[in-house]
Amino acid sequence: MSNTTAANEIVLTFGGILYRNEIPHSVGFTFYGIYLVFFCGYAWSTMQRPLKSPASRILLIAMLILFLSSTMQFVLDMTFTLEQLKGYLMWTDVALEDRRNLWLQKHEAIYVLERWPTAINFMISDLIVVWRASVMYPQRRWTQVGLWGVAVVDVVLWICAASFTSRDAVQRSHNPTTDEQLNTVGNFISLGTNLLGTGAIALKAWRQKQLMGAASVKKWRGDVPRILMLLVETGGIWAVIQLVFSILQEINQGDFSGVDMAVAVIGKAALYLAAILPTATVIIVRSHHLHSSVMDASHEVGGVWNGSGGTGTSSWEHMQEKRVKDLKAAAVEELKSQEADSSGGSVAG
Repeated sequence: MSNTTAANEIVLTFGGILYRNEIPHSVGFTFYGIYLVFFCGYAWSTMQRPLKSPASRILLIAMLILFLSSTMQFVLDMTFTLEQLKGYLMWTDVALEDRRNLWLQKHEAIYVLERWPTAINFMISDLIVVWRASVMYPQRRWTQVGLWGVAVVDVVLWICAASFTSRDAVQRSHNPTTDEQLNTVGNFISLGTNLLGTGAIALKAWRQKQLMGAASVKKWRGDVPRILMLLVETGGIWAVIQLVFSILQEINQGDFSGVDMAVAVIGKAALYLAAILPTATVIIVRSHHLHSSVMDASHEVGGVWNGSGGTGTSSWEHMQEKRVKDLKAAAVEELKSQEADSSGGSVAG
């Protein structure tokens, strides 16, 4: 009876482990399919227009890295799922109490490799945001230095986290607290990097709107406002996802709780969303065929616009500032003319 009870407990443990792993993996498979749709759209739009600038080529490299990293995660998760089902349920020649330890020993490489796709996707996504923000301030070197300084810290922390959690990965799988703490630190740094970059873009958008108002333009419309708001919106969506994931991971106590499952599900979704959002942004911008004079005079903003990179909003802002100055000068001349007419009338009287 005791042997039967022990066997039942082991089977129940296996069932809980399989359930805990299969649900997040299924969510990940779904998001990978969604990502493939967006990546195919990006690939098609890229083939429609040749890459003429360094910025376009750098963007292509970043997108290819995101694709390879996401595909790597998909392959690892699929292999993990199939092999775990096989090992836990079909290794009948191995005693129940020994199956999990033997399976972990044989598949240690999966635990080692699966630490990297998350780090890579988050790093590339953060770097794209920083790139877009930095090229909007071509004349402000210290702003660019600050943005890229934060980006370097972000990259270093993610590399350290992935490297550290890859070491003794099987042992850490028994007690994921260290993994979660390191990932939480990385998530908050990534969140700060994204907020800083998105905030810089939002500040640029606000300044553009103020210039439009000063130039007596009632409605803030056009290609530049549309792109700026798109970048702010996608950055905001990504920030919300990062914040929710970081908070849940911080309060997670494990033990197959609801919060633990939510952390696993959101973690898989966030990994692929880190690739989906920048890819979707490029597709949306290109689908609107933004070929106005502003686009022709400018270049690719952080890998979104076509060109040699980085003067689109500054050129547009310069034109708006010149227009405001001209309007102010005209107003001063009109005021002087009115004063002259007034003084001339009083003398004649």
